[in-house]
Amino acid sequence: MVVGFDASPPAIRAARLALEVARRGNGQLWLVFAQQANPRTAEPRTEEEVSTPVRAARKAADALVREAQEAGVRAEALFREGDPATVLLHVSRELGAGIIFVGTRGLGGAARVLLGSVSSRVLAEATVPVTVVP
Repeated sequence: MVVGFDASPPAIRAARLALEVARRGNGQLWLVFAQQANPRTAEPRTEEEVSTPVRAARKAADALVREAQEAGVRAEALFREGDPATVLLHVSRELGAGIIFVGTRGLGGAARVLLGSVSSRVLAEATVPVTVVP
C-alpha cells in the first residue's frame, strides 16, 4: 500500500487508515513524500526553504513508521523530488502497490482548476484502486 504523505492532517488520516487496512491484511505500507520546487519562487531557494517541509514530513513519517512497526506492519517512508502526483503514481507502479491512499484538502471549483489536485490526478491516472481520505 502506498500513501501520499505530506504531513498534512488529511495525509495523516490517510496513513492511519492505510495502517489499519495493512494491519488487518498483513500488508506493507510505504509513505511517499514528494516535493517539487514552486515555479513562482525565485531561485535559488535557501537550504532552509527547501528543508523545512521535508523535516516536518520526515518527523511525522518516522512517527507513523514506528506506530506501524509496533502494530506488526512493515512500513517505510520514501522521500523523492518531483511533482507529487507523478512521483506517487511512479512509486506505486515501481513497488507493485495494490492500492493508493491519498488525503484531500477539499479544494473545489476555481481553486482546483488553478492549483491542481494531487488526489484528482492520482484518481484519474492510477491503474490500481485509490482511496481518498478527507
